[in-house]
Amino acid sequence: MKRALERLPFGKRRDVGPNEEQSTLESRAVQSLREYLESHAANLERAARLEEKAERLEEAGIPSESARNRAERARGEVLPALTGMRASFFEASGHEGARAFDRAVEILCPAFASGPLSDGHPR
Repeated sequence: MKRALERLPFGKRRDVGPNEEQSTLESRAVQSLREYLESHAANLERAARLEEKAERLEEAGIPSESARNRAERARGEVLPALTGMRASFFEASGHEGARAFDRAVEILCPAFASGPLSDGHPR
């Protein structure tokens, strides 16, 4: 099979090692995520702000169900896009692509790293 691939009229195939491939996947994931974060900064800031407010109220001993609901709705507006991005990384590169995206989320927006980005594919 390798010999057959080498005979194809494309440029010389360069084998990519696991570390280089992982680094490339993470770079792509970080770039895609940064673009998303820049274009949706207001939604992300709103979700983080409402989450902080709900936590402050709970820590002060006055939990507010409405504050918690607002925070969850704001988070729910952001998660579908992140889940969709993760799914596209999974489709393009399998589990390694999904893991690279998860690492990018942990780095760039840790508030959403602990949340479920599950799209039916394991982390």
